Amino acid sequence: MRKSLGLTLFITIMAALSMAQSTVEGVVKSAAGAPVSAAQVSLTHAGATTPAQKTVADAEGRFHFAVVEGGQYVVRTEASGFFVSEYQFVLRPREPVSLAIELAPKATVQESIDVRVESQTIDPDKTGSSQTFTRQQLDRLPDPLVENTSSLVANLMPGASQSHDNFINVRGNEFSLHEFVNGVSFLENTQPQFSPGVSPQIFEDVDLMTGGFTAEYGNRFGGVLDITTRSGRNMQGHGSVNFRGATQDNYDLNADYGGASGKLGYYIFADGFTSGRFLDPPDAIELHDFGSGLRGTTQLDWVSGKDSFKLLLMGSGANFQQPNLPEDQDVGRDPDRHLRQQTAILTWGHSFSPSTVLSSSIYQRLGSDRILPTSDPDTPVSIGSRSTLTVGGKTDLVHLWHGHVIKAGIDLTRLRELESFFIDGRGDAEIFSLDASGVFSFSGGLKGGQAGLYLQDHFSPFKNLTVDAGVRYDHFDLVDTHVQASPRIGVAYHIARTKTVVHGGYNRLFSPPPIEYSLLASFIGNNAADPDQRVGNVRAYTQNYFEVGVQQELHPQVGLEVDAYTHSGHNSFENHEIGISRLFLPINFHTARSSGADVVLNVRNLERLGVSARVQYTVARTYFYGPVSGGFTGDEPLDPGERIQPAFDQTHTGTANLFYRSRWRSSWIGTALRYGSGTIVEHGPRLDQHLTADLAAGFNLWKVESHRLDLELDATNLTDNRYKISKESEEIPIQFAPSRTLGGSLKFHF
Repeated sequence: MRKSLGLTLFITIMAALSMAQSTVEGVVKSAAGAPVSAAQVSLTHAGATTPAQKTVADAEGRFHFAVVEGGQYVVRTEASGFFVSEYQFVLRPREPVSLAIELAPKATVQESIDVRVESQTIDPDKTGSSQTFTRQQLDRLPDPLVENTSSLVANLMPGASQSHDNFINVRGNEFSLHEFVNGVSFLENTQPQFSPGVSPQIFEDVDLMTGGFTAEYGNRFGGVLDITTRSGRNMQGHGSVNFRGATQDNYDLNADYGGASGKLGYYIFADGFTSGRFLDPPDAIELHDFGSGLRGTTQLDWVSGKDSFKLLLMGSGANFQQPNLPEDQDVGRDPDRHLRQQTAILTWGHSFSPSTVLSSSIYQRLGSDRILPTSDPDTPVSIGSRSTLTVGGKTDLVHLWHGHVIKAGIDLTRLRELESFFIDGRGDAEIFSLDASGVFSFSGGLKGGQAGLYLQDHFSPFKNLTVDAGVRYDHFDLVDTHVQASPRIGVAYHIARTKTVVHGGYNRLFSPPPIEYSLLASFIGNNAADPDQRVGNVRAYTQNYFEVGVQQELHPQVGLEVDAYTHSGHNSFENHEIGISRLFLPINFHTARSSGADVVLNVRNLERLGVSARVQYTVARTYFYGPVSGGFTGDEPLDPGERIQPAFDQTHTGTANLFYRSRWRSSWIGTALRYGSGTIVEHGPRLDQHLTADLAAGFNLWKVESHRLDLELDATNLTDNRYKISKESEEIPIQFAPSRTLGGSLKFHF
């Protein structure tokens, strides 16, 4: 299989390169319902002065825009004898949009006026659960909320809760934050690497998805960040420089710039940061917990006629200390860790016609993780390194046919994983189960890959009903070979009279094992000293996922969304740390069941009051059932059918954001609240519930034309509530939440 996969991958890469994008179609009609032919329709990105695309409606009033990236747009329609119409809307990544534009006739000779229609509070075509944020919305959030992807998700994705070691749990899954960048996804999960990840500052828009994954999203579970990166074409020679400083040695300096030269658009972003609290510490006081990092992004895009090209380059690195307990600090324990990652995505799109678009991509990612040992003579020693290479190609074909948006695609990936570890418990036999002396070493490498095929359709069988139906086939081969066909269907019905959308769906999901430390976990699963702990290789997680929900417009600027879900599957994932090494190995439980409900109240900017708000609440419960079916079992294997609650499980979680904005110097003030009912302790009670509050304010110091200087002041965790986050097992100490920070930033826009 591996030889044929490599050959097929080579042929695909040589045949086509590019990305999956959205399509916008619609019809222009008069108030009487008659089609308006020859109407001039233009599509302009928010913030840009020149249209991205222009077209003319046909004899039936229909128009198409192909190869459109996600973001906030304005459709402007002009026709003789009618007033000009402007419609503003947010285009989700990879979401086909159908618009019905109604033009008002000029009854008498008078000056032309613009008829402006704002975007809808609810999305009548959305068959799953997701929250979309544009560049304009992200720019209005305080710096701590958009510092990294983990902060963004923890505050804005319903049901996302933070657990130990900076991990995020979403809907019963701890390995959950998978990034879908410009139509390309990678199997690496940046969380277990403690990577700073992709900076939200390079997002043009992001869709935080928690359910209703169509076939093109591949082997996903928990949550997906569907990201469209920024293009210099929309920045028109502008940029920014931002410096932020706060207590606990938190400093950040970043800058970006974008513009266009002829047909070439260019965008550059660079960021450097430090933190005196890089990881969750095992004590209320941070000891040996300093980290620093760099991130950089460059994007070039070129459009000519029916073709578009894009090159995205991203790189990041972080050096950080692994935090201590007071007794470790006293003896001088000083282990460090170095992370590196670089990504390249080359894309090309071609429009054969207004109704047929080919998109393809070639992509590559190289990541490494080095664990440097402590220099003290007493505490356990961990030495290790891990390196992952991903090379892949993806092709999608989109065809519009009689109201159907049919999409077919193939995604082929080649993987190489190298791992090497040495652990010495220095007499502590309990730190590792393979050797009574507490000494263990492992070194190995493996090559494999993945092939995925999918076919899906987005259509409306009758008025107000939208259907997303599809199927995908996945073949994954690394430690083991896993194969599955996955049907997926979602429906949404729009009740126009009450401004309500009801949706529901079923997904069959297939999730390959996390590739981080899969070799080590599988080695332990086959070679543990105790025969009862030899449970075999880490396995793929297969689920049946059901979801229902409702969107309700309460006011033109206020929307309510309620989603309920339940999913069950085999070989569910959790991570397990080896001693105090901060090495997290994936393990499988035989069965898992999770269910819950999310409630989201979104108050967009109420101009008269200057108020915007967002409130999210989730109730959920997750159970894992024994036995452990793959990887590292730990010291106490589960009996068949024995039920436990995973360490990340919280029954109740919630977030709330409230902002007030004034026209005076563009001043604003806002707060962010986070609540959790407490995670579980192995063989013990739940940890105490917790509530934290952040406060932020800002205003414009100076402004001249397109240049301005803004000041922002931030306070996180105002009450300094250093609550206990989680305890994974008896040998791993409870970790503590961040302490209070006070700081601010200066932002120069030019």
